[in-house]
Amino acid sequence: MLFSKLFSVSAALAATFVGGVLADKHHQCDCNNVGTYNWRMTSKACDRYNEKGYASGLVKYDGPSGRCWGSDDANYIMGKEWEAACREVGTTGFPCADGQGTCYQTNSDSVRGACYGESWD
Repeated sequence: MLFSKLFSVSAALAATFVGGVLADKHHQCDCNNVGTYNWRMTSKACDRYNEKGYASGLVKYDGPSGRCWGSDDANYIMGKEWEAACREVGTTGFPCADGQGTCYQTNSDSVRGACYGESWD
């Protein structure tokens, strides 16, 4: 009896963990630099994500929301790949806030991708 209860709890925890790992498709994402949302990085990461040519990964930057979105219902953003695009933009450069030149974030640990809304696998 105790074994079956422990097994049930373990199986439920494993299913929860696996579901969280697999649920990596999102409708909208943005980039954060040192814990702060950054639209300039987000816009550039959206372009970079498209350049990678992921299947079902055609995305567009939406100025009013400041986020990158799947271009239609058939396209989405994969969370891990999105964060990689944000970090790549940090090291390769993005427009500075004052509109002058290119800024960099060479500490990739300071750059994070954030995704919102429904996610699925």
